[in-house]
Amino acid sequence: MNKLRQSFRRKKDVYIPEASRPHQWQTDEEGVRTGKCSFPVKYLGHVEVDESRGMHICEEAVKRLKALITLPPTSLKK
Repeated sequence: MNKLRQSFRRKKDVYIPEASRPHQWQTDEEGVRTGKCSFPVKYLGHVEVDESRGMHICEEAVKRLKALITLPPTSLKK
């Protein structure tokens, strides 16, 4: 009976995030290739990473940078 009930339920559309829609990237890509665009960013510092890909690696690097920023600068005082 459960399968019958599920067959009548409306299936949800698969959500595609805005950032992963390639048609929205075309103007940015052209601007980057021609050197006519800018992306304002805040420089946090630098951290060495083991791999060059993956969202989880980027998130971990940002966590480490933010942890370094929150340390008190007492070690620099004489």
